[in-house]
Amino acid sequence: MFQVPEVEAQEAKEMLRREDVVLLDVRTPQEHVQVRIPNSLLVPLDELRYAFKDLPKDKTYIVYCRSGERSAFATYFLRHMGYEAYNLAGGIITWPYEKESGPPK
Repeated sequence: MFQVPEVEAQEAKEMLRREDVVLLDVRTPQEHVQVRIPNSLLVPLDELRYAFKDLPKDKTYIVYCRSGERSAFATYFLRHMGYEAYNLAGGIITWPYEKESGPPK
């Protein structure tokens, strides 16, 4: 398995106070509607290989999925493409802070 830089939930929460940090959800649209971290951008892993070109390179990305496996792959890919990206350790299931559900506003 490849290694990617990870951030724990507390560190991610602090990083998200900055304007240049984007929370990237790489799960499916159905998972995103069920539960998500507020203000996260949905780019399903299946679409990332095409959609990454639309992501600004001057941002820092914290990537998450359910448990951290898909997001580790996405983080690896983004870093390979020249982005500053970090995997959220443990994914949304270990996120102790606010979550929301339903259609994104």
